[in-house]
Amino acid sequence: MSRESLRRRRADLRLAALATLVAALVALPAAAQSEPGAENRVVLRVNDRIVTLYEYQRAVAVQIRDIRNAPGLTDLRRQELLGEVGRMIMKALFEEQLILSRADQLAVAVDESDVEEQIRAMWERAGIENEEQFQDALAQQGMREQDFRDQMRKQLRSNIVRGREVAPRIDLADEDLRRFYRDNQERFAISERGRFEEVVILEGVVPADRMAPLASLARTRLVAGEAATDVAEGLGEGSTAVDVGWVTPGDLAPALDAVAWDLQSGDVAEAVPARGGLHVLKMLEREPASVQPFEDVRDAIEREERGRLFDEEYVLYMEELAEAAYIVERLPEEAVGYRPVAAPSLDADALGLLSRFGPDASVQPDAGAQDAEEPAAEETGDGPDA
Repeated sequence: MSRESLRRRRADLRLAALATLVAALVALPAAAQSEPGAENRVVLRVNDRIVTLYEYQRAVAVQIRDIRNAPGLTDLRRQELLGEVGRMIMKALFEEQLILSRADQLAVAVDESDVEEQIRAMWERAGIENEEQFQDALAQQGMREQDFRDQMRKQLRSNIVRGREVAPRIDLADEDLRRFYRDNQERFAISERGRFEEVVILEGVVPADRMAPLASLARTRLVAGEAATDVAEGLGEGSTAVDVGWVTPGDLAPALDAVAWDLQSGDVAEAVPARGGLHVLKMLEREPASVQPFEDVRDAIEREERGRLFDEEYVLYMEELAEAAYIVERLPEEAVGYRPVAAPSLDADALGLLSRFGPDASVQPDAGAQDAEEPAAEETGDGPDA
């Protein structure tokens, strides 16, 4: 590959990496609308926040595209996922509005410098070097930069709420970490390992009737303490030395592995036929199986356990927000059942609770969402108490 081709290839990989990050953050392409103005019909209200049919449809369209293009899925699994798209997307939109509504109540604001810092961090993770590459990645997703920044701001506000209200619920003491360590010793086990070198008498280079005698001579010299490189050099053409290095059981070719672990430090195995010729293997060092000390893995255990407990608490937290929220639904048929509820949601069509958000009111997507940089409106008691 030429230097120019390599440069283009690296640039393409960088753009693909950012495009993946961008796509994971926000989906913008819109689906076709069924009738004029229908895209502004409100399908969900959570406290003072709304989701329009337009927002729902564009997210569904991108999700369908991603499922169809996802590698490694069986046809059956792909069809199963496609059948769940409506409920998956509505669930995600519902949870987003719940957490952002709470951010409104807590008057959580995000400065533009915070957004910029996050974008620059994304550039670094994806290997993006300049604005042009960033714009190319956005274009690949059919995305405007302002939409991207808006969604980044939403994500940051959500993260602040989770940090304030979910993280403090996690009580993780040192004894909890030690208990996890004791109960999961197999996860921290270190397999025995050995460091090997070998001399190989090469098949096809050395005459067949000379291979066994040369291998025997190589073993004698290795047992005497000579280094494999010196032995191979002394045997001449057709012999080569290999620094195998540190390996664990199962790493070597089966024929070599079968004899390797009967050796102790300094032992030399009998010649073994394997790929390439006759192998004379010597164990230089051997370390027994052990368990990583607690202090070496403490931080990793804490990260894992905090993540697990956070996920559990977050589910409970979102259930609490949903229970205290004012929710009105007018769902597309394929989104019905996106969340389990003990009682049906309010009938928006019958009560007219969404009429002021309807197409006749010229509502645009996200119009019900409070700007992140404005103070939160005074609470009315519809949502959970701050």
